[in-house]
Amino acid sequence: MLAAMTAAATIATAATKTVTVTKAVAGPQAIADHWGYVEVTLVVKKTTTTVGTHKKVTRKIAGVTVPVFPNHTDRSIFINQQAVPWLQQEVLQAQFNPNINMIGGATATSYAFEQSLQAALILARKV
Repeated sequence: MLAAMTAAATIATAATKTVTVTKAVAGPQAIADHWGYVEVTLVVKKTTTTVGTHKKVTRKIAGVTVPVFPNHTDRSIFINQQAVPWLQQEVLQAQFNPNINMIGGATATSYAFEQSLQAALILARKV
C-alpha cells in the first residue's frame, strides 16, 4: 500500500516541461516544364512535452511559402498568383500528407510544387 502511495505521489509531482522549436525547411527547386522552377519552404513547429521520463513530440506545419515560382511572363504571373495560394492552403490542411489536390490550369506548377513539397516534408520530419 505504501509503495502505491509513493508511486502516486511521484506521478503527481512529476514536472511537465514543454519546449517549442520553430524551423524553416526548404525543398529543392523543381522544374515546371519550360516555365521555370518552383521551390517550397515549410515552417515547422515542433513541440516536445516531457512529463517525468515520458516524451511526446508533435510537429505541425505552421506556414508555407513559395519563394520561387514561374513569373517570367504576365500569363505565368497571373496563373501562379491564383494557384500558389490554393496549393499553400492544401498543404496546411493536409499537414504531413504529401497527397494534395492539383490546380487545373497550373498543372506544371502543381507537379513541381508537389515534388519540392515532398522533399521538404522529408526534411520537416527530421526537425
